[in-house]
Amino acid sequence: MNTGRPIDHIVLAVRDLDAAAAIYEKLGFILTPRATHEDRMGTSNRIAQFAGKNFIEILEVDRPETLQPHDFSKKPPFFSFGGQSREMLEKREGISMLVFAGKDARADAARFETAGVPTYDVFDFERKARLPGGDEVTVAFSLTFATSPDMPEIAFFVCENRAPEYFWKPEFQAHENGAEVISAVYIASPEPARDAAFVAKMFDGEVTAIDDGHAVACGSGQEVRVVTPEAALKRDPSLQLEAANGPVFAGITINCSEKRATTPASAACGIFIEWVQA
Repeated sequence: MNTGRPIDHIVLAVRDLDAAAAIYEKLGFILTPRATHEDRMGTSNRIAQFAGKNFIEILEVDRPETLQPHDFSKKPPFFSFGGQSREMLEKREGISMLVFAGKDARADAARFETAGVPTYDVFDFERKARLPGGDEVTVAFSLTFATSPDMPEIAFFVCENRAPEYFWKPEFQAHENGAEVISAVYIASPEPARDAAFVAKMFDGEVTAIDDGHAVACGSGQEVRVVTPEAALKRDPSLQLEAANGPVFAGITINCSEKRATTPASAACGIFIEWVQA
């Protein structure tokens, strides 16, 4: 069995990017400058990237009138990057999508189809990015989406970074809070075994039992932890799970230079952050 695919990033959907960025900067993160996606995506972001080669994407749907909506009647069906976050933001802020690292988005689409994982047309896009020295460059990505009918409020995708030489920069990774890598992502689910099995199915990640749920291996030293809603609320009573229609992303674990108390969802735009000393 494979050990699964490493976590590339989380998409943290927020209603006000500037306000959310101020919150995360106060938490000790260095963020990249604001970047605007293509109009068909309708979104803009700022990123907290880590030396461990994954990141938090803080995302606002700032042009909802231009984004291309889901079209599941197409062959292959079209999954809307911006539409997924817009739908979630009608209820709350938080993680709308979990992203795995990839080197060939189309090969991953074929992999999903063979495994019986619902997937969609590969989405290719480019955007401008500003380097630490101020130069503007073009970065490019290909995305392969996957969803589970048992998890209607969340989505997954694989991100093929087609210009990594312009993306990863040490200047953006020296965080005041000592953050080094996202090592775990939490899903709150009424049926942890079922939903952990779906996550494992995507990339043959090993599943192990943990307190109140199951963990799915995602590369070396990373995992998705699928726990009951009650267990998630024990970790953070400020989580707002009442309106959830099934499983939702609840929080993350970040390895850092010094262990500290968990940051609650009420202070981090809808997700808790566990801080674990590396």
